[in-house]
Amino acid sequence: MDDTEEARVYDEADFSRVNLCCARRISRLLDTERGHALDLGTGPAEIPIRLCALLPGWKITAVDASPSMLRLARSRVREAGLEKRIRLLRADAKRLQKLRRSFSAVFSNSLLHHLHDPLPFWRQVKRLTCRGGSVMIQDLRRPPNRTRARELTRRHTAGAPPLLKQLFYQSLLAAFTPDEVRKQLADAGLDLEVRATTDRHLAVSGRL
Repeated sequence: MDDTEEARVYDEADFSRVNLCCARRISRLLDTERGHALDLGTGPAEIPIRLCALLPGWKITAVDASPSMLRLARSRVREAGLEKRIRLLRADAKRLQKLRRSFSAVFSNSLLHHLHDPLPFWRQVKRLTCRGGSVMIQDLRRPPNRTRARELTRRHTAGAPPLLKQLFYQSLLAAFTPDEVRKQLADAGLDLEVRATTDRHLAVSGRL
């Protein structure tokens, strides 16, 4: 999401409920009081900020390729007083050569549907997660047809700006089905659970 206007509209939208649910799912996977987590495609960093409240002993490296999103993330992290716990890094989640396998948890929200070829992303998840580490990837799941996509867009973007409605509809059409994600995981050599969590989301989770 490189466009400044798209980043602004996304940041102003109320995803608090979805992001809180995502943060809680991540926190439930973690069984240690301290650790270092990696967030791929952090956007405005709302989920790392929420996780820091849920997991006081954890630090997070949060990655995004968009300068516009990272500017928003830096502002949010500074406002929350979490500069010492959240490290922001501009990088492509499919090419993270500067990072090494050192993360007790790797998570992501709403990045997968932006990837034309997700296999390099899954390979990075596998490479960077420590043995026994946790993975939690949440994303949209593609509806069976455009009619259903329009229904979901009307239901979940009522009152939103036209640009956000358009972005949400396009994201639904670009998303993957659970079976497609299972095939991606098999190709990457990852043994993780894939399940539908809402009428529009799926979650990939487990331990390596």
